[in-house]
Amino acid sequence: MTVPSLEPQRLPNGLLWLARPVAGTQAAVRVVYRCGGRDDPTGRSGLTHLVLRLVAGASRYLAPGQFNHLIAAAGGRSVIEIDEDFAALQTVVPAQQLERVLWAEAERMSNPRLEPDTLATAKLQLRQAVQAPRLNPYARLDLAVQRSGYLTHPYQRGALGDPEQLKDLDVDAVRAFHAGRFGCDRALLVITGAFDEAAVARWVMHYFGSIRPPMPAAASPLPSSASSSAASLASPPVSPSAASSTSSASSAALPASASAPAPGDLRESRRPQSQTLKLSLAQAPLPAAALVWQVPRADDPSTPMWQLAHALLGLGRSGRLTDTLVDEKALAHQLSLRLDAHRDAGLLIAQALAAHGQTAAPVAQALQQEVLRLADEPVTDEELNKAKALLRRQTLSDDWTADRLARSLGTAWAVRGDAGAPAKDMAAWMKLSGADVQQFWRKQVVQAPVLTLLADIGAAAGVAA
Repeated sequence: MTVPSLEPQRLPNGLLWLARPVAGTQAAVRVVYRCGGRDDPTGRSGLTHLVLRLVAGASRYLAPGQFNHLIAAAGGRSVIEIDEDFAALQTVVPAQQLERVLWAEAERMSNPRLEPDTLATAKLQLRQAVQAPRLNPYARLDLAVQRSGYLTHPYQRGALGDPEQLKDLDVDAVRAFHAGRFGCDRALLVITGAFDEAAVARWVMHYFGSIRPPMPAAASPLPSSASSSAASLASPPVSPSAASSTSSASSAALPASASAPAPGDLRESRRPQSQTLKLSLAQAPLPAAALVWQVPRADDPSTPMWQLAHALLGLGRSGRLTDTLVDEKALAHQLSLRLDAHRDAGLLIAQALAAHGQTAAPVAQALQQEVLRLADEPVTDEELNKAKALLRRQTLSDDWTADRLARSLGTAWAVRGDAGAPAKDMAAWMKLSGADVQQFWRKQVVQAPVLTLLADIGAAAGVAA
């Protein structure tokens, strides 16, 4: 089955939706808002994350925690996802529960409880989510990649946010931000799995079609206190009028010190020269190193070339980096190469844990040499075909699950503006040759400045000479 190149349908209220059948017994529903960490106002890092937790937490007809209890009782699972470019809610259930999940998602979209009590709970949840990654002994290195890899873009601050910047945030400001960024006219509804397509079309119109887009914040009245009533996936869905009445937003604006980024694209500055930073890791078992290059925005025409080069070097257990640095030279205990493609800018990140007895500097040097070698050492047909096969396996498969397809379609739409972008990428990189990749690499990586991060255990931090 291929990842479809598909244009979503649009409801009269502006909501985009698409449905793709997948064989099996499950169905997935993904609601994606094209609003992420990049859209947080200055001085309010994490506001998008906070509002997403409020939307997921409680609504007029769903008490706090009730949605998750109902999904678990039905044998399903539900997650929230916050990214630099989007905020998403995804639920997977047995296919026979699909209609009731659609009702519940329409209810969460139209009637979230944005009240002082739910806001206090969401702030606690956000604080816990921010603290969790810090348990990783290499969290400081990961944070340095984010903050120093980007020079000026809001991507520097990540998507989870800073709880300290939200401590004094009141519910009026939350309502105003929700009205401007979380309306149905800024969202995509993705439905995948085992279902009747005609029935799904009726359900989407029934439960989502009469949701009103949010009024401009300045014209919206303050909402009355929302009440909750019992709801159950086993009971008939609430009538459309109850599931579709919109939540109102406050006329209160964010403080002047918390101005939101201007709509549209945010540009990242180019790194003027290579730089080396030293970090100290107190709790890590082994030193580590990371190399960071800037890459273009995700919808840039060069993206398929970056994808193929990434596959040649680091995709799968037999990529060049692992073959050389782990298996042959035993300099690294493990390594990774990831391509972080975002809506406005991206990073190519090569990261390695030093083998026992090694320090970060020689590992970083060997890692850089191996990355740059792609420009000089010819790419064999065997290497090229293996890389394309790995990419194809990621892009299309006969065993795609409803969960995986919903995630792929929703993320492609949010980051690339096109749910069918993966299929178009595949068509592009299937035509590329090894010589094409090498020529591209010489210009975009060999000649480009690189950020080197050296993380030794107990070493002094600072800028390396």
